[in-house]
Amino acid sequence: MGNIFDVKQISITDVLNCEIEVYDYESGVTTSQGKDRCVLKIKFQGEDCKFFTNSRLIKETLSKIPKNSFPFLTTIKAKKLGSGNSRMYYLS
Repeated sequence: MGNIFDVKQISITDVLNCEIEVYDYESGVTTSQGKDRCVLKIKFQGEDCKFFTNSRLIKETLSKIPKNSFPFLTTIKAKKLGSGNSRMYYLS
């Protein structure tokens, strides 16, 4: 597997609604949660970290950003789907 980023792993919910700096990402990663995940290398509160996501919106957004535009600042947001606990994560 390509670049896994040797930094502390956190949950996407740890950075929800917080400004983060995205340094890099790797798509097409297989985890225990499934295939075609994306791992983002970020800086959050001065610390290098990573988190995995299967968010279609985050993956699509990252694929459209030229590599020379990294790092960039963004905020992870969540939109509730339906009446259950499902959420859709996106970059804002």
